[in-house]
Amino acid sequence: MSAPGGTESGSTPQSHGTGTGDLSHFTFIGSGTLFSDVVLRTIDTEFAGIHATRYPQLNTWALTVLDHPTAPPPPTRLLVVDERQVDDLFLLLRRRPTEMEDTRLALAARTSLGAAKLVRSDGHNLVQHRVSILPMNLHLTAWIQLLRLLDCGEHYLPSCAFDLTPPYAEGATPPDAGGEGDHASAEAFTALTPREQEVLRLVAAGRPNKVIARDLSVSAHTVKLHIHRIMGKLGVSNRTEAAIRFLHEGAGDGHASAQAPSPSNS
Repeated sequence: MSAPGGTESGSTPQSHGTGTGDLSHFTFIGSGTLFSDVVLRTIDTEFAGIHATRYPQLNTWALTVLDHPTAPPPPTRLLVVDERQVDDLFLLLRRRPTEMEDTRLALAARTSLGAAKLVRSDGHNLVQHRVSILPMNLHLTAWIQLLRLLDCGEHYLPSCAFDLTPPYAEGATPPDAGGEGDHASAEAFTALTPREQEVLRLVAAGRPNKVIARDLSVSAHTVKLHIHRIMGKLGVSNRTEAAIRFLHEGAGDGHASAQAPSPSNS
């Protein structure tokens, strides 16, 4: 992200401004290099009723906020966690799900490859817990607008997160390769019609319904019907799960592959 860096926060949470006791919090878990003081001050300025804070570790935040010994602290409306602490986040969500249910969640990915690795390794958890991926290589203005989208409750996965070409090029093996579920997965994708496979490929590339409709010269309603049938055949509950399953299983089995644009072009 093209914003000046900050200083490491150590073990003490960093915050900005005064008289913030009644404000909701946007909390960032990670170093001052990843989430700079400039970024925190910008959020305080750009978001009414919001105070930005930073903690170095997720466990520190949990002890300070979730285990607060006296009066409860202001609510954490958005929690953005460094991708390097992804395991700690999902462990916390499994152990204390009710305490996090009103908090919007995101993982901060430094690069497009990092975002793709998160989808490949934790796609199921991202969907189950509605954890978004927040790219950190955006211009600050675009990054702030994406925060607004997350604050509205949207679940966001950047299109670059679905481009798994780099890991495969390095010789990595696609998930579940040669596993017992391969035959069933192949049958599920074979059940898709050629048109449904085409729609799924575009969904996996991050295209919205209106763009898919334009590209295929059909109505947006027809696209919705195709997606509904695709989800039924694949046994998933939403388009994000369908896209992740396609990229994990379908794209490597001879089906049309998705080439996702980078965040700056989407």
